[in-house]
Amino acid sequence: MMNLFREAYHDRGREKAPTEIESGTLTEYEASRFLKIGVRTLQKLRKAGRGPRFCRFGKAVRYPRHLLLAFLDEQAEGGAR
Repeated sequence: MMNLFREAYHDRGREKAPTEIESGTLTEYEASRFLKIGVRTLQKLRKAGRGPRFCRFGKAVRYPRHLLLAFLDEQAEGGAR
């Protein structure tokens, strides 16, 4: 029974893929899945000023997709340039 709850909890963002594409912005949860890091890690990075740039609408935090991609480019290291 606990596994069913865990699977439902972890899969809750999968049906949101079309809205991500339409809106161009992602919630904290969606952004963390996009970056493949935990939500708390993303929050800690934001509070430390080391995370991806974001937009705030009242208390709501949103991450524009293009800023997440720019953040990933900035984090790239090693290999041929």
